[in-house]
Amino acid sequence: MTWQAIARKDFRDAVRSKWLWGLSAIFFGLFVGSAYLIGSGLQSSGNQPLTSEVFVPTLGNRVVALVVPIVAIVVAYSSIIGERESGSLKLLLSLPHSRQDVVAGKATGRSTVLALPILVAMLLAAVVLAIYGIDVGPLKYLAFVALTLLLGVVFVNLAVGISAAASTNRRAMLGTVSLYVVLTMLWTQVRRGLLVVNDKLGLGWENITLVKYGLFVKYFNPVRAYESLVTRLYTDSVLGARLYGVNRMQQQLVTQQIGDVPFYLSDWVVLAQFLLWLFVPVALGYLAFRDADL
Repeated sequence: MTWQAIARKDFRDAVRSKWLWGLSAIFFGLFVGSAYLIGSGLQSSGNQPLTSEVFVPTLGNRVVALVVPIVAIVVAYSSIIGERESGSLKLLLSLPHSRQDVVAGKATGRSTVLALPILVAMLLAAVVLAIYGIDVGPLKYLAFVALTLLLGVVFVNLAVGISAAASTNRRAMLGTVSLYVVLTMLWTQVRRGLLVVNDKLGLGWENITLVKYGLFVKYFNPVRAYESLVTRLYTDSVLGARLYGVNRMQQQLVTQQIGDVPFYLSDWVVLAQFLLWLFVPVALGYLAFRDADL
């Protein structure tokens, strides 16, 4: 399978270009630095129990969900279109590689470039937390690591898909950055579209129905799905994890109205929505790339 050769070459090129070392420095500062600051702060205050329940939700929901996707985009947005514009893609395809091999190899290679420094930095952060006497909770922390790696790979695949479909490097950059802005900052506007649909089509949905559908749409976003799943690691309430970021009074009101958690807000459905972003964008990008005139 020649996609493996492309993935290995892509990874070696990243190492030679110092990409891997630059990313290692970024994630070392993010994870290890945060572990040091939180560990030393908690130790000096002595007011809170020393557990990773402070480190993981705070870092996962407020920092990682913004930093990891943008780094993944920078790593991968020009992965295919860059070679297409330089002419090296034609040379690559003159060898026994198919276009499917190129997309699969680039996605795998760039995912490895991103995932390796994240993994090393997060494991070092766990060591720092342990040094400060913080109970890491190995299983929950490993789940946090896995979800964070998945978030990075999702955005790498998303960027590779756009890179494969784009006709210029500029369009690939604008497409990936625009999607990042929508997913991280403007997704609330997408959810509010339900109100417009309800009013324009006269569907007559009640407020609680709009709340339920709104939560479903909220977690169709991979960033919000990641945040909720990370929160779920440290809460026994499924609905509480789905309502993270909502003030306590609104949480109580929604909980009373919804009652039992709908199946489409369960952990498995949210995880499935998350995984869709792992495969669908890169598959759509390949379909566009397969028939493109190079």
